[in-house]
Amino acid sequence: MPSLKRSVLAAFDDFRASGLLRPAAEKFAGAWLACFLVMARGDVLAGLSFEHIRLASICGIVGAASTVALLAQMNRMGDSLARQATISAVVTFIGDVFAHPSHFGPQWAEPLITAAVSATIAVAVWHGKRLVKRLVAPELG
Repeated sequence: MPSLKRSVLAAFDDFRASGLLRPAAEKFAGAWLACFLVMARGDVLAGLSFEHIRLASICGIVGAASTVALLAQMNRMGDSLARQATISAVVTFIGDVFAHPSHFGPQWAEPLITAAVSATIAVAVWHGKRLVKRLVAPELG
């Protein structure tokens, strides 16, 4: 009888990193969160408005589409922390430029800060996924 851990992991076989859906969803979430946090300047409750959610969603959608466009042209067999952080930063920068004008400084300042926050989120997610993988299935990690 297969273990519960193996059954749970087997359920996600079609949702692996070599496809385009999972990286696009991850980049959408990272870009959305980074854009929302930077627009709200860290005050999530004050920034919780339909307009901020809409602008962050535009940033995330453009970031996810950019991710698919980039990854469709790349070799997806390897995966590294630097690659994930770089892709997150670049697609979030692109998404933020398309989503709205800068809230502070020159036009490139807010997208640059948002890209840095998104890269930080990507690094945290990278390490979090590796930690969960080691805890759930130590023989696989």
